[in-house]
Amino acid sequence: MMRISATVIAPALAFAVLTLAPGTTSPGFAPGQWEHHTNLVSASVPGVPQWLIKLVAGHSIRRNCPSAEEAQYHPERLLQGDDNATCKLRKLSMLDGKLEFDTFCTNKRFPDGLLVSSRGTYTSTSYAISTTSTGTKDGKPVRILTTGSGKRIAGTCEKP
Repeated sequence: MMRISATVIAPALAFAVLTLAPGTTSPGFAPGQWEHHTNLVSASVPGVPQWLIKLVAGHSIRRNCPSAEEAQYHPERLLQGDDNATCKLRKLSMLDGKLEFDTFCTNKRFPDGLLVSSRGTYTSTSYAISTTSTGTKDGKPVRILTTGSGKRIAGTCEKP
């Protein structure tokens, strides 16, 4: 008699629930060209005046173009606000138009890392989030609040 282990059944069952249960999940993000806007609400960073942070990072726009595979299996990459950061996903929930996203990221400005926690809403072609990033710099607390939005602006990617 053939035995099937729990490590085989659990992922298959999870896939079936996520893909077959009507009305329990919303679609992920659509592939194609996306434009993202991030607005700084407030920031407390040791040694840097808030007015300077707002001057340098008050509003940013970035674009990316996830493939169908990236949009389906790694939607967190679409939400990551710093393409040069190294991030480790802690939580991603996309259910019925509600979005929860927690990751831990390091970059050249914050080598000790920041816990980035976002909450918001989404459709397959847009999202709106509020984000709180917390951590330390030089042993002192950091807290950054931002809002962000993104929308798919084309179904295909522009070639450089």
